[in-house]
Formats: sequence, structure tokens, C-alpha cells
Amino acid sequence: MTKIITDIETAAEEIRKGNITGLPTETVYGLGADALNDEAVIKIFESKDRPVFNPVIVHIRDVSDIEKYSSDIPDKVYDLAEKFSPGPVTFVLKKKNVISDLVTAGNDSVGLRIPSNHIFREVLRLAGTPVAAPSANRSGRISPTTAEEVLKEMNGKINYILDGGKCEIGIESTVISFLNGGIRILRLGYITKEDIEKVTGKINDKITNDFTDPDSPGNISPGLLKIHYAPATPLYKCNEPEIAGGVTGLQTGILDFSNYQDTKEIAFNLYSDLRRLDESGFDMLLYSEIENTGLGAAINDRLKRAGSGEIILSENSYKIINNKND
Repeated sequence: MTKIITDIETAAEEIRKGNITGLPTETVYGLGADALNDEAVIKIFESKDRPVFNPVIVHIRDVSDIEKYSSDIPDKVYDLAEKFSPGPVTFVLKKKNVISDLVTAGNDSVGLRIPSNHIFREVLRLAGTPVAAPSANRSGRISPTTAEEVLKEMNGKINYILDGGKCEIGIESTVISFLNGGIRILRLGYITKEDIEKVTGKINDKITNDFTDPDSPGNISPGLLKIHYAPATPLYKCNEPEIAGGVTGLQTGILDFSNYQDTKEIAFNLYSDLRRLDESGFDMLLYSEIENTGLGAAINDRLKRAGSGEIILSENSYKIINNKND
């Protein structure tokens, strides 16, 4: 039976013993294991039913650790780390052999992140090893932002979940690739393209969320799957969700962002709101995109990947366009 605990030493001991445990970060809760222990990393994939081609981010304590686990590090990595690390940004770099191919989905690159959450950082210190930690949910499902949500996803699959309260950001880190001499944003996140360009100067205008390396066996970053962060109830984009129930005759749940003051508040509540609606017995869930700039672009990205498609309403009828027909 999985237990929610508050003892950091117990969680760190689980990591040292080669087990996996639920851990709080500033973004979402992670499912942590010793990144240098192949058997421990395998447990992550098994417990989540995670595809082996989907790599796992490695969490480290300090900027000085970047060169322990990666090579060919551009100066701009350190410039960005000085500004945003510890924090919700992941750097994809050429990996050193000490990092297992299991962690990186067989790629010769690794995603490294320095979390700011003080509880996770203490686990890193006590465990004495880098920690591989994807989100602590079943693969493809809604990311958890509380210990109780992790329990719903992982009950019976892990021994402990370390309770750190609700995650202060609420969506996953921004992932930036520095491979092949360029800078690419692989996954949108809390640190926006505009934030990054204030440090690096202008970068590729195209956000490469679907970027894969043809010479690599798997994705080079998490968060690139077309279907991800998804509720069990079908979720559709809709321009007029408030009238959809009357047109379709279905019980509809609406992701309503109107009471939130800004995109930071929307991000903080996004997954918990989505999970609450998913557990409420609706026939379908609906959302409208928000302004697609800054953090709003990251929120829209999560909703699109969580969604089943789009519903088009007319006066007395509707049409559903499913993603599989794209």
C-alpha cells in the first residue's frame, strides 16, 4: 500500500535503495529514481507504462553538475542557468556515458534540470545521486500537482509519496535543446520563448514541439507525444463551450479560466481543474484557447495534447473533428 509521507530522509533512502518514489517539484510531482541505476530507471517505465522511446529528465543539484553528465556545453547554457536555474527549465545536451541509455531512450543526449523546490533539492542532497523523474502519473494521463493526485495514479505501484503541498507552478518545465550548434525550444513551459531570448538573443521562430532526430531511436525530449496530459473523458476545443450542451444534448464540463487573474494562475490550476472535471461524470469536456503568447502558448500546448480534437457548433447541429483525422 502506497503511503503519503513528509519525511525527506525516507524518500532519499528509497532512491538510494534503487526504488522509486513520488516527489514534489515546483512544476508537477515527479516519479524519482537514481538516474545512474539501470534497474531503478526500468522501474519508472514499468510503473508508468511509459514508452521506452520517451526519455526522462535528469534532476541535478547545481550548475556545476551540468558538466558531470554532459559535454559540448555552450556558454549560453550557463547564461540561461544563471538567470533561470534552479527553476523550471531543462537543457538538452550531449550526454556523458555515465548516464544510462535507458534514461535517454537510446539517444546520445540528456535533459538536465536543476529544480528549485526545496524538498526535492534536499532529496537530491541526501540521496547523493542525480534523480531521473518524469511526472508521477500513468503515461499520457493528467500530470499530478498534489500528493493526493499522485496516490490516485500510483497507488500500489510505489512505496511512498513525499508530500510537499501543491506545486507552485503547475505545468512542466520548458525544454531547450543545444544540440547540433543551435538552440531549439522542444517543449513550451513556464519559462517562455520571450524570457529565453532576453538572454540568448533571437532564436528559431518555429517552436519545434514535434521535433525528432531522424538519427535517434526515440524522442529527444519528453512532452513531444501527440497525445499527452489527457483525461479519460474526451476533451475538445470549442469556441462557444457554454452553449455546447444545449446543441449536443450531452453533459458537458467546461474548463473555465475566466475567474483567474492571469496565465500564471491558470497554469497553477490547469491540471487540478482538468482532473476534477474528469472525475465528475461528464460526457465530454470543453475548453477555449487563451491568447497564444508567452505562458499562454504553453497552456494551449498542454490542452491540445490532452484533447481529442475540436467540436464545431452551428445553430442546431455540431461536428466533431477528431485528432486522428488530422
